Amino acid sequence: MTDDHRPGYSSPPRPHSQWGRATLGLGALSGLLTLALVALWSGDVPAAFLAGSFLVFSLTSTIIYYVVLGHTGPSAPPFTSATWVTVARGAAVAGLGGFAGLAAGAGGLETTAGTTVTNTDASLRWAPAVLFAVAALLDAVDGWLARRTDSVTDLGARLDLEMDGLVVLIGATVGVLAGVLPLVFLAVAGARYAFVAGLWWRDRRGHPTAELPPSHVRRVLGALAMVAIFVALVPVVDPAISRAFATVVAVPFLANFGRDWLVAAGYLEDDE
Repeated sequence: MTDDHRPGYSSPPRPHSQWGRATLGLGALSGLLTLALVALWSGDVPAAFLAGSFLVFSLTSTIIYYVVLGHTGPSAPPFTSATWVTVARGAAVAGLGGFAGLAAGAGGLETTAGTTVTNTDASLRWAPAVLFAVAALLDAVDGWLARRTDSVTDLGARLDLEMDGLVVLIGATVGVLAGVLPLVFLAVAGARYAFVAGLWWRDRRGHPTAELPPSHVRRVLGALAMVAIFVALVPVVDPAISRAFATVVAVPFLANFGRDWLVAAGYLEDDE
């Protein structure tokens, strides 16, 4: 008899099993969301919406896979209730991805008089803003739940961080494609990924890197970026106003990003 069968022994969670359950849960929630939108749509759900949603669903599942794979071993943490809330955020983002598909398609999203509407049913014009708000606000819920249940884990924290980046990326993509956010905001959405890729490249080449300390300024600018995306997706806001506000947010965000990169690359001393 191996140690795995000793009385009272709890084997660590298997990464592929964890990922499979998470993907099934993500798929179930995404399916329910699509059914809810079908009830609002006048006619069939556009293929562009389904394609965009499936693409973001696949991306989210892939992110979950690599996060889980990075937390294996005897001390691998399980999925907690807070982690499942984070997975639910992914379903909202997948729905938002459907509207990115619409915006990318010919005539998918049409911006007129400051109102972003679908060309099939104007009652859905609030859906992108609502989905983004749900994905963003659940960030506070999963953190609160993890602390309340004393179930804070490295896996949950890492998945939450990756989901934050995905929420901003997909939300900004919808806004830019719909014409309610300036093109420069894609740089804001992709800043984290560029930062991570840059650190990976420096490590690969043997160059030193420094860990960034927590920053109040970084948190405030991140929150402002989410506010800018939400404001742009609200259908009653004039696109000229949302683009101007987003540009004002993008300038200090990207400037601070450049400073953080210089600190992480060792070219600048952190003085916060």
